[in-house]
Amino acid sequence: MATDTHQVDGNGRQEFSDEMIRRFLLGELNVSERPLFEQRFVTDDGLDARVRLIELDLADDYAFERLSSPDRRLFEQRFLLVSNRQYQLRVSKALRDRFLPGTVTAFAARPKRNIVAQRLGYLLGLDRPAWRIAFAVLILVILFGAVWLAIKEPRIARQITNRIIPRRSGPSSAPREAGHAVNTSTPEHLTTPSPLPVHDQTASSMIAATITLSSAVSPQANEMPVLNLPKGDQDVVRLQLALKPDQTGPYRAELLTIERSPVLSADSLKPNDPRTGIDFDVPARLLKAGSYQVKLSQINERSRESVASYYFRVQ
Repeated sequence: MATDTHQVDGNGRQEFSDEMIRRFLLGELNVSERPLFEQRFVTDDGLDARVRLIELDLADDYAFERLSSPDRRLFEQRFLLVSNRQYQLRVSKALRDRFLPGTVTAFAARPKRNIVAQRLGYLLGLDRPAWRIAFAVLILVILFGAVWLAIKEPRIARQITNRIIPRRSGPSSAPREAGHAVNTSTPEHLTTPSPLPVHDQTASSMIAATITLSSAVSPQANEMPVLNLPKGDQDVVRLQLALKPDQTGPYRAELLTIERSPVLSADSLKPNDPRTGIDFDVPARLLKAGSYQVKLSQINERSRESVASYYFRVQ
């Protein structure tokens, strides 16, 4: 596959083509190309942004079946190892199913439901224009009547509402905490947001190993903390990233091999406990024997600022 890696930008640095970035994401860079690319990827925010955009393009190309057979295999075997890329692929498939005609098989069941609707409409006389007009007028009369009732006779409207939806009164024997005001307003319904699929926070019962990492440790092999890798396929390793007391987040954590190959990333992380820092859970199946780096960045509005780097070794 042809590449163009000899372009130079305005600062005299080597500029990488989109095709080379796609090859990097599919794991096709050779030994001579990969170190230079990974070094720039870690230090160059512009290259990092281009990589994120081309990740989206690759997910779209796969969902819309624009990749060749070899690239599809590389996409499935190497690209989808990171959880946020799996989420990007689900979004691309949802867009394809929503906007591309002829690709959604779920609509094949519509004619059967339409037959039932047609029969119901025939029984109600909705197949005749006069009946449809009369039905529409009736709905408008009911709507106008409800609006007039709510404006002119609010007491009647309240009485009807109270009969349909009776007020709920709390039990008289319910205990109340002394010394605190009682909130009599109607409680809001709180909706818990769905967790980001980039990084799955696992219940503590599934944590097989925990290791505390400090940014003061150098990347020298003899100074790195050592992690004994669990043997279960479903086990999870918890990395506790130590932070300074005045750091609150949110953060983005990226787990890389010592050769800068991406393994896992997580966004919108915040310290659970100032004493332990941030908990970064990693499936044990993604780890192999060797050295690793965790890059921690702080997200400030639209910018991202590097905070610390942590190193550890797996055996």
